[in-house]
Order: sequence, then structure tokens, then C-alpha cells
Amino acid sequence: MKKMMITGASGFLGSRLAYYYKEQFELLLPTHSQLNVSREEAVMAYMTEHQPDVVVHCAALSNTWYCQQHPEDSHKVNVQGTVKLAKACKQVGARYVFMSSDQVYNGTPRLGSLGEWDAMQPVNIYGQHKLEAEQRALRNYPDAIGLRLTWMYDLPGSPLRLNSNLLVNLLKASTEGTTLQAPTHEYRGVTDVWQVVANMERAIDLPGGIYNFGSASALNSYDLHLQAARLMALAEPETWIHPDEERYRDQPRNLTMDCQLIHGHGIHFPPSLEGIERALTHPIIRY
Repeated sequence: MKKMMITGASGFLGSRLAYYYKEQFELLLPTHSQLNVSREEAVMAYMTEHQPDVVVHCAALSNTWYCQQHPEDSHKVNVQGTVKLAKACKQVGARYVFMSSDQVYNGTPRLGSLGEWDAMQPVNIYGQHKLEAEQRALRNYPDAIGLRLTWMYDLPGSPLRLNSNLLVNLLKASTEGTTLQAPTHEYRGVTDVWQVVANMERAIDLPGGIYNFGSASALNSYDLHLQAARLMALAEPETWIHPDEERYRDQPRNLTMDCQLIHGHGIHFPPSLEGIERALTHPIIRY
């Protein structure tokens, strides 16, 4: 049985990867105290001792506000940690899959689906550091695989760690009687985290490079919120989901990804709204 090492295994994505692949791989799930990815000596020592066949790097500082306020911390984890693991994977001959983000497109001055080949000029620290991590990881290990992920969600009742995701936020607002403001000038896909997890095994065998890896969407964020709430059968969503027509009006925010490249490798994600409907009616995982 091959060894798969997952960093960030207590996080939103990492915990689900560990749950899903526990029978298919011998799992290595180092904690931060066991493996500090920002310390090169610690990374090389752990990798040399355990000799994983595959490393799936999910550990990150993903709070964009925190990264903006603490750029040194963000760079240490999101860039340096990713690069140090790339070097170690090359040294021991392990396959290396690391997580990037659709935030690399935040600031791209055009609408429509954005492909891996499009010019990027991310406007926030998190996006800038994810882009730098991609470039430096591939320079050090050309066979590395970087996956640009969208905002992911799981069903609100999941027993695993939940993030502040679209479905959770909608249910919370509906239950508590609060309002949500959703921008009409923002475009982004959202992806069922279990679709990402189920496709990870195929991703391991991709040629080295960067791949958009998630669901696309032609809807603006307001329409996506409204239609998702209707799929969830939440009462009168048009009364508590309000269109924010000012935010991003001067420069629309477009994070919508073109996923034709992974389609060519047999990996497919449903469009965002269809993915939500599938997750609600036919979830990949039933606990």
C-alpha cells in the first residue's frame, strides 16, 4: 500500500481527504508540532524518515484578512512552506500535489472564464503569495502539481470540521433571521469539497503544472446566493438576501475559472449551481 502524506489534516480539506482515503493509502498525518513546513531541516528530516509516495499539501494560512494584516506569516507558510516541501519531495522522489487558489485571479481586469494561461495580477496578499508559491514550487520541482481551488463547501450537518462556506452561511442567516449582502459585480465558482476529494486520486497522476480545479459559474454572487438558498428550500430568500450593487462596481471581481485543461485529463466538476443541487440530493459521502 502506498503512503500518502497529508499536511493540514485537521483542516477543512485535509480532514476529508484523510477520511476518504483511509482505506486506499497508508496515511501520514503530521501535526504542526511534528512537521513545521516553514523549517527546511524539519521537512527534510520528516520526509527522509517516512518516505511518502505522495504528498498532498493542504496546510495554509487561508484567511485572506489575516494574510493581509500579517504578510510575513503568510509568506512563511503559504510560500516558503510550499517551496520547502517541493524540494523535499524532489529529493525523496515523492509525487507532490499542493493547493493554490482562485484568488490568484483577483484583480484580473476582464470578465468570463479565466484559464491557467491568462495574465494574473492578484490584488491581495493571499493571492500574491499563492501565485508566488506556484511559480517557485514548479521551478524547484517541475513535476509538482498545483491545484487552484475555489471557495469550497460541505453540507451544514457534516460531523467534520466546517468552514464559513456558502451553505453554512445561508442556513445561519435564515435560521437567525439576519440578512446577507451579496455583490452583483462579483463572479466566482463554488465547489463541493467532496468533489475535490474524490478527484484527488486522479490529480496525483497529472503531469506537472498548474490546474484550475473546481466548479465554474456564470452567475454573479447575488444570483448564486439566491438560487442556492432556493435549492436548500430556505424560506423567502429574496427577503433576506440583498443585492450589493456598489461593491466592485468600478472593477468587477472575477474569479471564475476555465477548467478545460483538467477536462482534457478526464477530471470534471459540475457547474456551481448543479454541484450544490447534487450535494443536497446525492451527496458523495453519507456518514
